[in-house]
Amino acid sequence: MDTKSVSRTIPTSVGNLAVHVIGSGPPTVLWHSLFVDSTTWIPLRDRLAAHRQMISIDGPGHGASIAVRRRFTMEECAEAATAVLDALGVTEPVDWVGNAWGGHVGLVTAAHDPDRCRSVVTIGTPTQALNRRERAKIVPMVWAYRIAGPIPPLTTAVMNVLLGKDLSRTHPQQFEAVSRTFRQAPRRGMHQAMQSIMVHRQGLEPLLPRIAAPTLMVVPRADTMISVEQARAAAATMPHAAATTVEGGGHITPLIANPDALADLITAFWRDPVGYLATL
Repeated sequence: MDTKSVSRTIPTSVGNLAVHVIGSGPPTVLWHSLFVDSTTWIPLRDRLAAHRQMISIDGPGHGASIAVRRRFTMEECAEAATAVLDALGVTEPVDWVGNAWGGHVGLVTAAHDPDRCRSVVTIGTPTQALNRRERAKIVPMVWAYRIAGPIPPLTTAVMNVLLGKDLSRTHPQQFEAVSRTFRQAPRRGMHQAMQSIMVHRQGLEPLLPRIAAPTLMVVPRADTMISVEQARAAAATMPHAAATTVEGGGHITPLIANPDALADLITAFWRDPVGYLATL
């Protein structure tokens, strides 16, 4: 495997996106969660990269990608991912692995451009829009961020959703790295992303029956934004989908706290996607 990572910037409808490519072989796309960037994939990516081309995309306003100064949609993110693949000369179907936001983008891509995805894995991705209770909690947080930025109480609340309450003790260096990524993000771009990807996120229920690609929905057991029951209900509306659980206290925790188990699960799914789903 070629272990050298090559980074480039690719223009899309949601700005210039930073793209990081490592390895060669069947292509895999990695799109991260809101609030962080593609560095959260490194522990898992390094375990999946043997005999594969791993394509990590920094979403708009995150990592090294340009901040978008307007609201944008999941459909635009999916179009941007397609533009990235075109620019890289990737024509064969990809295995998509998305964390939270990245799972949304993968599902939209698979629904609108089915020839692009051989399979989809979502990790901590709720397919429903925010309910009234969630909006009552999240909307004030978004406005607080716009006014005051990543102040400590807000950063703590975000990290609890992403990482749970134990990771700061069990993996302090990784916890601090994720927290720093959020704190250092350009405020205007992050606020637009929070509005676009969280507050105004549309439910994916109308799209799910159209997704023919085998889809595995992975739910961290203690994730406060999605339950395995919700994921199983969503999977039941799709032609080839199932849900399973892994240990974790938030959207990102499995990538950091137990990447070996997550890598084993994903590679088993890749070997025989439809057959694997039938076992769940």
